[in-house]
Amino acid sequence: MSNGPLKLQKAIYAALTGDATIMAKVTGIYDSVPQSQNFPFVVIGEADFDPFDSHTQDGFEGIVTVHTWARGHGRAQVLDLQDDLYRIIHKNYFSLTGYRVIVNRFQFQQTLVDPDGVTYHGITRFRIMMGET
Repeated sequence: MSNGPLKLQKAIYAALTGDATIMAKVTGIYDSVPQSQNFPFVVIGEADFDPFDSHTQDGFEGIVTVHTWARGHGRAQVLDLQDDLYRIIHKNYFSLTGYRVIVNRFQFQQTLVDPDGVTYHGITRFRIMMGET
C-alpha cells in the first residue's frame, strides 16, 4: 500500500488543522490524546483498510473513524463539531503523493453520552477509496 493509509491520515489531519472554523472550537486534533486534555477535542481514530485493486492499478478502500469529545455543553457541541467534520472531509479529494481519491463519502454518525453523564462522544465515519497513480 506504499503508506497510503498514513498519507491519508496526514491529509485528514492537515485538512482539519487548516480549517479556522473547527480549530476555533476545539483544543486540538489528535491521533493520541495527551493525558488531562481539555475539552472539546477531535481524535482521528480507527481506520480499516481493504484492498481495492483493478487490472490496471492497486489501491485500497478504507473506513476512517473520527471522534469528537465535549463536556458540559450537551450534545449540541458534539453535533456542531460533527457538522464541521462533514463539511471538511466529505467529498474532499485530498491531494496525496502517489494516490488519487476515487470516492470519499460520509457513511455514519452517532452521538453518545459516556457513563460519567457529562462527557459527550461523537463518532463519524467516512468511506474513502483510493488508487495508486
